[in-house]
Amino acid sequence: MPLKTILSKFNLGISLSEKEFKQWIKRTTGFPAKNLNLYYQALAHSSSAGIGLNNERLEFLGYAVLSTVVAEYIFKIYPTKKEGFLTQLRSKIVNGTQLKTLALKFGFEKFFKSTLSESDKIKSTAYGDAFEAFIGALFLDLGYDRAKTFIVNKILKIHIDINELSKIDEDYKSQLQIYCQRNKLKLEYKLLAEKQLKSAKIFSIQITINEIEYITFEHYNKRTAEQKAAQLTLEILNKNG
Repeated sequence: MPLKTILSKFNLGISLSEKEFKQWIKRTTGFPAKNLNLYYQALAHSSSAGIGLNNERLEFLGYAVLSTVVAEYIFKIYPTKKEGFLTQLRSKIVNGTQLKTLALKFGFEKFFKSTLSESDKIKSTAYGDAFEAFIGALFLDLGYDRAKTFIVNKILKIHIDINELSKIDEDYKSQLQIYCQRNKLKLEYKLLAEKQLKSAKIFSIQITINEIEYITFEHYNKRTAEQKAAQLTLEILNKNG
């Protein structure tokens, strides 16, 4: 399908020229793009593009590529660490908040197309999802080796302080699970509601311990809601001794 047809279907509303878009991709990845259609699709949110023309499939692929590269990278730099450490560290790198921050650093908002409000774009996983989709597009366009080079040289070595991340324990769900197991308490995460706002969902998660209701937290990302609810619950438990 011709590029102009793709653009008209996406209705991206990009004021920058095709030449500038190519320059941005090369500046971002370090490589000239071959198939621009893939990158335009990576930046098309499901709210503004038809079936097959949004970035969801590329997001799926990009997440797999990103996870593989990050897993190999930290596996090599931490040769004596166990699986649990590596899994937690990878999740700190490959998570929505981190990817959203990277997307904004690289200027994705200039090209991203959706019908979400600016507030919803920031609150939702849209930018992080687009970043994963962009990696999927790069992988399909130029292959695994160049996608890996981009991830390692342009992301991990420049924008991620892996050593600092390794020292931070942000897995509040695991901490809460350990606390409850140690004290022989029954822990449950209940999905109270799943609200649809335009093209984004809000998940309402409640934590109960021994049938006692503790914290309810809402977020656009279910896992984030669970983690935040666990964090706040731990604060209550620690405060009460």
